[in-house]
Amino acid sequence: MAKVKPKNIPIEKRRKIIGDFFGLISNLRTKQEIIDLFVGLLTPSESLMLARRLQIAKCIIDGDTFDDIRQKIGVGFGTISKVDRWLHERDEAYKKVMIKRWPKEKGGRKGSSVRYNEGLLDRYPQYRFLKDLLSL
Repeated sequence: MAKVKPKNIPIEKRRKIIGDFFGLISNLRTKQEIIDLFVGLLTPSESLMLARRLQIAKCIIDGDTFDDIRQKIGVGFGTISKVDRWLHERDEAYKKVMIKRWPKEKGGRKGSSVRYNEGLLDRYPQYRFLKDLLSL
């Protein structure tokens, strides 16, 4: 898919497109629906980049230093700085969501495992990391 320059799309049209996207996500009811949407929507590289940004945010919230994060996740200081700015330029709601909604460690919640569509996550090697990442 070609890269789109937001400034080339009128603001009202951008709001509608993005609003529809987030509306769809907010209407998903199960973890499986979310997995199916994002596995189909994102490339393996995009999934990994997004997941790493969220991991960086979690580490920053947990108080890890930039150097600790760089070593733990294997990203550069520039990426860590961008995520740090993202967290601190907005209000505390983002941090609260990250803390409240971050998946619990294995064994944390009983009955939270989801049966996944084996054909979807196992079909291509590049998607198997999602299965491991989500502990499915």
